[in-house]
Order: sequence, then C-alpha cells, then structure tokens
Amino acid sequence: MAEGRPGAMIGGRYRLIGELGSGGFGRVWRARDESLDVSVAVKEMRLPPSSSDAEHADRLKRAEREARHAARLRDHPNIVAVHDVVIEGGVPWIVMRLVDGQTLADRLAGGPLSPEQAAPIAAALADALGAAHDAGIAHRDVKPGNVLLTGAGQVLLTDFGIATHESDTQLTSTGMFIGSVEYTAPERLEGRGRGAVSDLFSLGATLYHAVEGVSPFGRDSAKATMAAILFEQPPPPERAGALAELITRLLDKDPDRRPSFAEARQLAAAPSPAKRETRVETGLRPTRPEPAPKAPHQRTGRKGFFAGTFTMAAGLVPAVVASGAVLSGSSHAADQRTATLVPLAFAAGIAVLVGIGLWLWPIKHNKPIGFGAGLLTFVVLLVLWLPNIVIR
Repeated sequence: MAEGRPGAMIGGRYRLIGELGSGGFGRVWRARDESLDVSVAVKEMRLPPSSSDAEHADRLKRAEREARHAARLRDHPNIVAVHDVVIEGGVPWIVMRLVDGQTLADRLAGGPLSPEQAAPIAAALADALGAAHDAGIAHRDVKPGNVLLTGAGQVLLTDFGIATHESDTQLTSTGMFIGSVEYTAPERLEGRGRGAVSDLFSLGATLYHAVEGVSPFGRDSAKATMAAILFEQPPPPERAGALAELITRLLDKDPDRRPSFAEARQLAAAPSPAKRETRVETGLRPTRPEPAPKAPHQRTGRKGFFAGTFTMAAGLVPAVVASGAVLSGSSHAADQRTATLVPLAFAAGIAVLVGIGLWLWPIKHNKPIGFGAGLLTFVVLLVLWLPNIVIR
C-alpha cells in the first residue's frame, strides 16, 4: 500500500514536496503538478494498517464522493476546489487547490477574534454552506480546522470528505461516528441528522469558539462532550457583540428554530460597517470591505485648510518674535526658576498650536504628522532659547 513521502510521484503526475498538515482521515501535502507546472495540495487518505477490506472500500467510496461533491461546488468563492482524485496503490489521493494561509484553528491559537473580524467569516461560511445545501450536500464536519484564511483575505471551507449527498447510501456502520464531536449538532449524535440544517449548529459552535476563545461544548472526554451537546446550554456569549443573536440561534438544539442560511448571512452582516475591521492578523479582509469612516475631528476641503493654517500661525508668529528677542540678548529673567519654567511653558504652548494646526489640515495621516511637528517645534525652541536666557 502506497504511503506519502517527499519526492514521491502520485498518479504519474503529482510530485509530493512536503507535508502541510494532518488529521481526520489523512494528511495534506504540498505537491507539484508536473503536467501543468503548478503547485497543488494533495490530500492523502491514510488508512490504518489494521483496516479491513470493508473499511478500505468505504474510504475509496468516500474519496470518490468528495471529488463528486467538490465538482458541484468548485466555482463557489468560499469553497476549496478539488481538481482530481487518484487511486495510487489502493490509497485515494485528492488533488485540491493549494491555499496560501492558515486554518481558523491555527489563528485562534493566538487568541479570539473580535465580532468585526468574525463577521466576514460568518458570512462567507453561511454562503458556502447555503450553496452546498442548494446542491443537496451536507458538509457534516464544519469546525475551525476546516476553515482556511488566506493571505489575500479569502475565507474557504474545505474537507468535504465526510459530506453526504441526498442520493448517497449510508457508509458508516452502526455505532461508528464520523466528524468532530464538539462541533456536532445534537440530532446527529442521536442518529437523526437533518443534513445541511445540522451544519448550521456546527457553524454556530465554530463562531462561538472564534469570538469567545473556547469551544462551547468541549469537555475532558468525548462522552462528556456529547452529554453537554445533548443536555446543556453553553454559557451566553460575552464577546460576540452584534453576532450574539446569530450564534445563539444557530446553537438552538431544535433544528426547526435555527435560522435559514439566508437569515444567517443577514445576521452575520449585522455589525455596524462603521466599526468593521478590514483585516485580522493573518491578513484576512472582509469579503465585502466597507470604506473606513472619517475620524470625527477631521475637516475636509477649504475649511480644514484655513483652520489649520490659522492655528499654526497663532503659534509660529509669537515663536518667531520670542526667538528674535532671545537671540538678540534682550530677554532677561529674574532667577533660574523663571529662566527655565517660562520658556518651557511658552514652547509647549506653541508646540501644541503647531501640532493642532497640522492635525486640522485635510491631509492623509494628519494626526501623527501633527504630533511629530509639535514635538519637533518644542525641541527646537528649547535648544534656541534656554542657553540664551540672561539672568539678572
């Protein structure tokens, strides 16, 4: 039976370069399509050594089914496209688009997301799952590890390897559970799955984890986790902001009370565009970026120009006059305290006016420019004045 290793050629076409990750039913490799000379990702459906013939046949069917499902959904912008499926040495290998980015699970290892960062992820996943639902496909394993965040800002749902189509026959034996337990809908645990509607619950658990930083039903054991999903309510989300309603409704144990995919998409857009962030630390951008609001203090056009010019002049004119007086030797102070404090206070006042003046100007990044100009003015005036003060 074939097993992946760097340099191996799969299907006479795909050369494995290095392992990208593993889990679930296999591992994913970075590979090179020798025919097209492009980089791809190849998922190796790794079978355990003790696998029976029935289990082996099951996995082969599952890989072929994933390719069929992905072919129906490959044009969706939020679903990872599958290009090919190869059977090499009795092992299925699935060739997919190579995504430059990281999983949502990896991103959450560095801390939870804000509601504004999570909103475009929620909207993208609702779109992807809605498209799958329209095609009669249920994903059945929606979780942070199956959500990819690209450097270009895309949100992609991957790994339809355990997905089912309405026309598929049941492939699991009695008592065998497929999927990640802590993100699984209660009706699926009870053996009465509702297809794509159950994916909505998994989406809610994923979003809860994204904004709260913890899985809503994760416990120390699989049995305790299942019991929590079936009989317990998760703690109300405290960091979800405007996404709280969406998450709470998605996690309803009654499938009929969960929102539709269209409703989920609308609720995901609820956070105020004025507060929505355009990037997360991985380089993620919202799927539909909103223009950044203008700062409340910023003036535009002629009004801002004249206001800034007048304010700067109000500081620079007395600075020039005072500098001339000090440097000509006509400035005296009664004692050392007066010789120090008066120039310090006067220089600070002028620096503030200069900084505010530039801050009011209708230019890009005016706030840091104004701060820098004010600080520079303060330093220059002190250098000019203090050494030239004559003490009586």
